Amino acid sequence: MDAMSDEKEKKTYTTPHRVQAWFLSRSRDRWKQKYKQLKTNAKRLQNRVNDVTRSREQWKKEAEELERQIAALREQAALKKYGPGASGGETPGAACH
Repeated sequence: MDAMSDEKEKKTYTTPHRVQAWFLSRSRDRWKQKYKQLKTNAKRLQNRVNDVTRSREQWKKEAEELERQIAALREQAALKKYGPGASGGETPGAACH
């Protein structure tokens, strides 16, 4: 009996196949266009992240190098001021002027 009731409840569609095909192809084309744009946008954003990351690493390396140079210069200045000699890094006679 279930088979008989299924046949009675089965709906018949009157839309022609050419219209269904047109509608489905339009829907598919829109879907493809939407995800192509999303893919392009995702690629653009990923490239931007890669560029920013690379730039940040470059600036970080440069800042670390400059910090090393500053430390070396401060050490040199301290050696000149309080250096191993008794003169304290000053030239003789400089205080006489």
